[in-house]
Order: sequence, then C-alpha cells, then structure tokens
Amino acid sequence: MLSEERKERNKSGLGAKLKSARTKAGYTQKALASELGVEYYTMISQMELGYISIPPSLWRPIAIVLKLDMGDWVLRCLQEYQPEVYKALFNNRSRKEVSIVLILLTKGDLDEQIETYEKKEKETT
Repeated sequence: MLSEERKERNKSGLGAKLKSARTKAGYTQKALASELGVEYYTMISQMELGYISIPPSLWRPIAIVLKLDMGDWVLRCLQEYQPEVYKALFNNRSRKEVSIVLILLTKGDLDEQIETYEKKEKETT
C-alpha cells in the first residue's frame, strides 16, 4: 500500500503525466488498457490517481503507445519509483543530463569515447 504522500506525488507527477498523454493521444482508459494488454482498465485509473505505481513492465509499452520520449519517460519512472537505483546508476545527475547522454549513446556519438575507455581498461588489467 502506498503512503498518502506517495499517492499525492504519483497523482501530481507520473499519474498526471500519464493522464495528460493518454487524453492527448485520444485514448480512453479502457482503450489504453486494451492496447497495453492490461486486463482491467481500472488499473489505468489507479495509476493516474496515484493509488498504484506504474509497473516497470508497462514503462516501455506506455511510451510506445502514447508516443512519449522513451528515454525521458523511463528515466522519470525510474527516478520516481526506484530512486535508489537511479542514484546508484547516475549519482546526482539530472534526468535531463542522463537523457542527453542516452541520446548520444543510441545515436552512436559516444562510440569513440567508449572505445578509448575500453582500451584504457585493457591496458590496466
């Protein structure tokens, strides 16, 4: 069970973002649930209202269906629902900073830096 503080944060944060993206994309809660393969459409309502967390298994499908920026949405979910993991991975970097690095990584713009780093690692072992 989520605390009242967590429910309010979910409702005003990710819950509100989910609802806004859903309505902007023209989906009803029932239609979105169907598209995501969620058995009960009331689960969408519960996520939007902050009563339950958005399950990690739905982070990616939600971004795809609602045409959200994948990196930003998943990072937002990770930062909200699993802040310890976010901090362990990215220390005190902002979501925007991490998003930029992920964009550069997926575009291949960091390949040279990765190669240089890997060479240095091999030299030290």
